[in-house]
Amino acid sequence: MESEKNKIGLVFDEVCDLPQKIIEDNGISIVKFKLDFQELASLPGNIYEKVREGERRGLKSLIKTSQPSINDFLSAFKEKLKEFEEVLCITFSSKISGTYNSAIQARKFLEQEFQNRVHIFDSTHGSGSEGLICLKAISLIKEKLHIEEIIERLKKELPNFKLIAMYKSSKWLEASGRISGLMPAIINRAEKMDIKPLFGIKDGKLTIVGIKKNIKDIPTALFEEFEKTTRKIRETGKKVFVAITHADSQEQADKLKELVLGLKNTEISFINLVCFPVGGHIGPDTLILSWNQ
Repeated sequence: MESEKNKIGLVFDEVCDLPQKIIEDNGISIVKFKLDFQELASLPGNIYEKVREGERRGLKSLIKTSQPSINDFLSAFKEKLKEFEEVLCITFSSKISGTYNSAIQARKFLEQEFQNRVHIFDSTHGSGSEGLICLKAISLIKEKLHIEEIIERLKKELPNFKLIAMYKSSKWLEASGRISGLMPAIINRAEKMDIKPLFGIKDGKLTIVGIKKNIKDIPTALFEEFEKTTRKIRETGKKVFVAITHADSQEQADKLKELVLGLKNTEISFINLVCFPVGGHIGPDTLILSWNQ
């Protein structure tokens, strides 16, 4: 039994977008966000289907989201500490959400001897890139590294994780308030000229990382950026691990998968729906391509 206690238990928030099988196979505790569907609550289907139907009916309400509570994290920590000697918690970027702070505050409610056994890591990412960071942590645990070594390795390798995304319509992101300042006006003006922004996460923040003009389709636009950005590293023979997450657009995700796998030294780590708390802000048919190089 002592050997069991030497293992590291995992707590991630749901923005990691990992498929359920990976979650179950690795005994991961997922802490969920709060959702308020408002007028859309009575509509059928998942969040994306609700949004589409709400738009068809002319409903103006947006889905409201809030970070997991302190108690949500506290409960997850207590459960894991019953079984594991250490707990590693990985969260959504602290510069986008208060999730990391909720986890930090939750740890303070543990008895002192347990506080030192809970380690909270700010991924500075989200969706597929956060998921890839979580997978990296799992692989390091399997190498039997100590928790401190794992955290140092994750910090060192954070620059190797990338994310790019493109939406079908900017109205959901603009209405969510997740983009501010002059950005909404810039986006609207660009779209009138048939220019679409390419979003990414830089220094933990959601930002525009490029523009695409006269795009054929979203999968192709993302693939072209990925191919260009990863070309040198793939030519060295190093494998690039990819995650594709989508806002209820499996056909787009499948096309992007085939394009990526057409390149040498690429491997798909997972494909999954974007979690509902993020999906409620970015809107249906958004496509996200993340990778670890």
